Amino acid sequence: MSATPTPRRTQAERRAGTITSLLDATVGCLAERGYAATSTAAVCAEAGVSQGALFRHFPTRQALLVATAEHVATRNVEAFRTTVGADVDSVDAVVAVLARLREVVLSPANQTWRELLVAARADADLRAALLPARESLQAQMLDAASDLWAERLPADDLAAVLSIVVNMLDGLAFSALDPDPTAAPGRTVERALRLLAEMIVSHYPQEQP
Repeated sequence: MSATPTPRRTQAERRAGTITSLLDATVGCLAERGYAATSTAAVCAEAGVSQGALFRHFPTRQALLVATAEHVATRNVEAFRTTVGADVDSVDAVVAVLARLREVVLSPANQTWRELLVAARADADLRAALLPARESLQAQMLDAASDLWAERLPADDLAAVLSIVVNMLDGLAFSALDPDPTAAPGRTVERALRLLAEMIVSHYPQEQP
């Protein structure tokens, strides 16, 4: 019996595949090499794509980097949503949510954001170019937090609590010389996560009407 021939990909599918390869290669380069060494040539070598093909999809290096940040943000929020349940009423449940979010923040892919945000401090053009991506990420995270805690936290407090959580976890990521999302957090971090969970649950003990 002859094998069924593999269907040929459409032009749109080939284009999407090339873009995904370039974005994933940029994620890898930023994590392994850092911002300064993530050149278009390095990305193309990693992706197995010509520079001509890269510039057909991304006219500048900056456009590629911003698109990569957006790609990582969407993927990370989706991954977080798929691994977190809806029942987060107890302290233990909130600790589990915070631990999962910590893994996302420490992930190699999320290193993309740390590299770009640090670089943007001294690059006004990059800072301005990243602003829509940062706003989109914040909106996606707020939506996820709302799905988890909208019945517990008042709307006016939701963004503030999210800011406390994210800034704490980002601080942990920046302070770790070699962050490993699979490593145990350590006693101090474990205690910090539990204290934060206890404060959230005790401050909002009942569902809001």
